[in-house]
Amino acid sequence: MHAPGRKGQRGLTMVELMIALLLGLFVIGGVIFVFAGSKRSYTETEQQARISENGRFAVQLLEGELRLAGFFGEATAATIDPDANLGSVSSDCSSPAQAYDVDNFLAVLRANSSGVAAGCITDAVPASDVIVVKSVRPFPLSDGARDTSSDDDGTIDSPSALGGQLTYVMSNPLKGVLFDGADTAPSITDGGTVPAGTAWEYRFQIFYARAGSPPQLARKTLAWGGSGMSVTTENLVEGLEQLRVRIGIDSNDDGEADRFVTADTPGIDWSTVSALELNLLMRGIDIDVAYTDTRTYDLAGLSVAPGGKYRRVLVNKSMSLRNAALTIRGRL
Repeated sequence: MHAPGRKGQRGLTMVELMIALLLGLFVIGGVIFVFAGSKRSYTETEQQARISENGRFAVQLLEGELRLAGFFGEATAATIDPDANLGSVSSDCSSPAQAYDVDNFLAVLRANSSGVAAGCITDAVPASDVIVVKSVRPFPLSDGARDTSSDDDGTIDSPSALGGQLTYVMSNPLKGVLFDGADTAPSITDGGTVPAGTAWEYRFQIFYARAGSPPQLARKTLAWGGSGMSVTTENLVEGLEQLRVRIGIDSNDDGEADRFVTADTPGIDWSTVSALELNLLMRGIDIDVAYTDTRTYDLAGLSVAPGGKYRRVLVNKSMSLRNAALTIRGRL
């Protein structure tokens, strides 16, 4: 006798089961392949976007500061003198990168094979360029006379008072004085040192590619060291593997670059520089095990083929240096 309700029922044969499993494996394999491809594409896109964004930010930062090179408020570099009480700078750099040498407000130097440059940098990427920039922040501090004449008492207080841990340039259209905020400010009353003067915060910066893992766009700058100003270092942007600069020289004082040279060119007159071309090789932060960089990059005449498992982007930017060009034209 047959059990009730089981008429016509039968199970899968071994062949049918194996075929079903095989088809299932094909489907799962296809899904995994599509997922892996999508994940790979996403990872590549995200890595390239991050490198490009770091490159754009680095160039934007450099461009903003370079366009201010040589800006000292109403004064020019040639009319600025150090205050008699201006203190020395701890860990200062060497000429033309000395912190208070405003005459050399722009310079590009080449690090040696050990990563040493400017007398104060020992950790640069070997054979990379370092950029020296000196200027003031474009935010004047006055005694209030520009806002209300009743506050014209000769004391800087608008929009804020001077800070004791900063350096300033006090200037009028005829002269300027570089002084420490902790010292007595130059007199700005009639008959004073800088009559009707305005104070501007002084800025000294050296940008360079800092060796490390990962390499960085770093900056040397002035900071209060407890008893005076000191040159300190800060990291700005990750992934700068190499920095090279082409320097535009104005040979006829018309404010336009006539020829371009590199930082290792002997005898560069920095007062004739009116343009720069930045070349930044940006590197990913993380290794991509599925990628090998086989490209060769040209950075201002330097051919670099770093290889390895990092993705890279070469960023270029040419710029005219407005304040430097105006200073050059003013010599005519």
